[in-house]
Amino acid sequence: MSARLYQRVRRRLAPVLAAAFLVGGFWAAPAGADPAPDPERAPGPQNQPFAELPPQEPGVTLRTYDVQVPLEEICALKPAQTPNVDKLMPQIDFSTAEDFGFEDNFVSHTIANVNVPRDGTYTFRLTSDDGARLLIDNQVVIDHDGLHGTDPPKDGTVELTAGYHSLFIEHFERGGGQQVTLGWQPPGDDGFTTVPNSVLSTDAGVVRVTAPGRKECEGFTDSPGDGLPLNGVHPDFELTDLRPEGFEPQVSAMDWLPDGRLAVTTWGGTDNVAGEVYLLDNVTGDTSPGQVTVEKVAEGLKEPQGIKYVDGDLYVSQKHELTRLKDTDGDDVTDAYETVATWPFSDNFHEFAFGLLYRKGHFYLNLSVAINYGGATTDPQPSENRGTTIKVNRKTGKVSYVAGGLRTPNGIGWGPKDDLFVLDNQGGWLPSSKLLHVKQDRFFNHYTNPDGPFDDQPVTQPVLWLPQNEIANSPSTPLYLEKGTFAGQLLFGDVTYGGIQRADLEKVGGAYQGAVFRMTQGLEAGVNRISMGPDGAIYAGGLGAGGNWGQPGKLTHGLQKLTPSGNDAFDIVSMDATSTGFEMRYTKPLSQETADTLAERYSVTQWRYVPTADYGGPKVDEEVLPVTSAELSDDRKTVTLQIPGLKPGHVVHVRSPRPFTAEGGAGLWSTEAWYTLNNIPGAEERVPTAYEAEEARLAGGASLATDHEAYSGRGFVAGYGTEGASTTFDVTTRKGGSYDVGLRYSNGPNPFTGTKTVSMYVNGEKVKQTQLASTGTWEEWSSQTEQVTLRAGRNTIAYVNEEDDTGHVNLDMVTVHRSGEPVTLFDGADRSAFQHVDGRTPEWPLLDGEAMEVCCGDIRTKHAYRDFKLHVEFWLPELPPDVTGQDRANSGVYLQERYEVQILDSYGKDPLANDDAAAIYKKKAADVNAAKPPGTWQTYDITFRAARFDADGDKTEDARISVVWNGVKVHDDVAVDGPTGAGKPETPAAGAIRLQDHGNPVRYRNITVQPL
Repeated sequence: MSARLYQRVRRRLAPVLAAAFLVGGFWAAPAGADPAPDPERAPGPQNQPFAELPPQEPGVTLRTYDVQVPLEEICALKPAQTPNVDKLMPQIDFSTAEDFGFEDNFVSHTIANVNVPRDGTYTFRLTSDDGARLLIDNQVVIDHDGLHGTDPPKDGTVELTAGYHSLFIEHFERGGGQQVTLGWQPPGDDGFTTVPNSVLSTDAGVVRVTAPGRKECEGFTDSPGDGLPLNGVHPDFELTDLRPEGFEPQVSAMDWLPDGRLAVTTWGGTDNVAGEVYLLDNVTGDTSPGQVTVEKVAEGLKEPQGIKYVDGDLYVSQKHELTRLKDTDGDDVTDAYETVATWPFSDNFHEFAFGLLYRKGHFYLNLSVAINYGGATTDPQPSENRGTTIKVNRKTGKVSYVAGGLRTPNGIGWGPKDDLFVLDNQGGWLPSSKLLHVKQDRFFNHYTNPDGPFDDQPVTQPVLWLPQNEIANSPSTPLYLEKGTFAGQLLFGDVTYGGIQRADLEKVGGAYQGAVFRMTQGLEAGVNRISMGPDGAIYAGGLGAGGNWGQPGKLTHGLQKLTPSGNDAFDIVSMDATSTGFEMRYTKPLSQETADTLAERYSVTQWRYVPTADYGGPKVDEEVLPVTSAELSDDRKTVTLQIPGLKPGHVVHVRSPRPFTAEGGAGLWSTEAWYTLNNIPGAEERVPTAYEAEEARLAGGASLATDHEAYSGRGFVAGYGTEGASTTFDVTTRKGGSYDVGLRYSNGPNPFTGTKTVSMYVNGEKVKQTQLASTGTWEEWSSQTEQVTLRAGRNTIAYVNEEDDTGHVNLDMVTVHRSGEPVTLFDGADRSAFQHVDGRTPEWPLLDGEAMEVCCGDIRTKHAYRDFKLHVEFWLPELPPDVTGQDRANSGVYLQERYEVQILDSYGKDPLANDDAAAIYKKKAADVNAAKPPGTWQTYDITFRAARFDADGDKTEDARISVVWNGVKVHDDVAVDGPTGAGKPETPAAGAIRLQDHGNPVRYRNITVQPL
């Protein structure tokens, strides 16, 4: 077994830090710590007296990780991932989905200390479903891995001395029941009993932080920098330690004095006034820890997070104020602490004042919001106007608000063209951390109660999304590079992911977007602040607090520098968007071996994020994209990728797994890039036509839910049994006029079956009471479309359960299209109008940016339609003559998921039967055989009129269908007396358009619908 799995260290949390920080956001102190895969460090505490442990409480810590794939054995989780579940449990006896938080496809870790009552031989019994492994004092006692049920359990024996011993159980569950139970037989006992609560303990007083979404195991081909975080210093930099012996700063800010000294502030611990300021000399150039001198010049500060030297004085941003440190006698030591400005502050532990910049008479910094232990944004906020970037007039102390909608903006810095950038950390309204371009009056989507000063502004999209657990967890200071290979790019550190990452930005459509790459690890602590020194070195200040806040296996303090030392590394320099893909530039020419199969060297996925009030969030609509070509430049340093299916508003992950080499054989330092594609170059400015309900503003009891399948996005909005529940969408239109606004909803049988109502408001005015026909069950979805007038630009559309409404419906999304205009459902690349019937993102592969091929189950439109015209183009494969009947290139177009127009290779057949091509399946054969040979594109143009129903839900008229096949009318207004084949029952509700997977490689392209 790999030593990496078992040589672990428990990182302890000092009591003063116990409730300090929250994950994803800046500060977090979760319960305990999973033993870290670090064979270079000694195992955790063994046989320790209680007094040497952090404060304990009875029980164990249970963490669950939702891996969402069926495992066959225990996996090593990729580092730096926040658990989905983290809770205190009384004993190690878990047997339900409620215990673990999931039914199947998860990994669990149990972490505790066991207080052994006496010396002797202890036998443990591990009962698990599926595999599990018990470690005591970091040594494997029981290995019960693999797929199996609970019977039989497995025993293991170990010699223990009286006292505390670390205990760790790793376990996975694939499906069909779940359990982890630990029994023991102490020396002298006759039989096994469950290890009692009285001998189990875990770290007390900690914040248990979780994050939603899929977690990942290490793959067999993953290695540092290729599927995993880097584990060393970038080859083009030399690392120098700067801490003299005994100096252990938890660095919260840095700045430079004109004489080359470095000013450093230290945090001082949560809810304390123990922050300090030091001046360090001899840190630049060729130096060492023994040459660095340290002088403390200020103390008693309230968790300072920024420092700036201006005109002979140091200024510090404390939690509650901006302070000038006055040295009146010239000895560098602060003689007076002068308040320059104050801001709204309630002493919530998370109300930080992050960073400090200065320009033209003003300081700039960020105010974080108040949050609760556990990570939720405090509601209501105890102080107004938090979550903002502010500027402070140096002379008058006047505070002005620049931008809002921030949560934990632990990073502020200048970037290209002296623009202002901020890094915000995952939490409520932030499914992942992000880089933001700050300008006056912008709003960045973190809503508060009461409203902040910019909550009424349209949302400004991130410059970069920083996918959680992949490239960032707790990003910190942005730093602009003016020289070197990566000149013009931004660097930023990370407290819990660790190291320094690199961002390459470009402007498309007048707004910044770009790519983020791994740059370096190998530092002594998670990176809270970075600064460019006068010697051209990058200075990194470290901070952490143990647990899973702080970089695993690292110190909780640190100060080092990275000095440029050459240009030897083979690395990605930049990634720029093109109209059809990306241009990747490298530091060295690619090898011939790599160039020979260049397109095959790349893998591409894309997804989007849906911000909600819930903490964090998963990737949404994740899909694999093909690389259809990869063109190498003459100098062999630039690769132009053609990638059909790219969508604006998505994150695109490009990976070129090793081996990927340069001339001379050097391997690629880091193989991955994450590009935030807000806009595609050359494309018309994107105006969204679909808006998720869970991303809207919810009030009056409306809330996010996920307990019914086949929703769009990351959930739907429930709570409409409460009067006053409302969902308000912010929608944008390019032109004013008449629009079809379609609400996707479900209307199940509770508290009654039948049509239900909610009130619809447009731009604050009620336009109608919308009627939502029954969908039969809560798992079925339909759409109700209303024609309304919208103005050019920003509009609000709200659905409210008022006194005269019935409510009791679920809302999923709205679509907004110009009335009377056709709607493109599939253009050869964008499949986002469809979903698999179980709600999955379409997995039908894209072909050359022109078509998609049937695969992996039926797909249907998310939106449901009543009367419409439909245009569909399809291609049938040429099959051997002995393949006949319904096996011959079979698919189908289901209108409202009720009535199938058959797709089949019926070329040359005469007469046609009612299950051949273009038939209204088993109802009526096509009047004429207008088929083209297989291997050519064909068309259906279908006009559909839905069945009609009276107020009681009784059908009064049949559905009617006309079909033009390859330009020939083969059905003329045919009445259809009921569903065909596998069609769904007829109801008054609108229905989706479904494309059938019958197991044949049929292709589709150019699908449009025009509502009538």
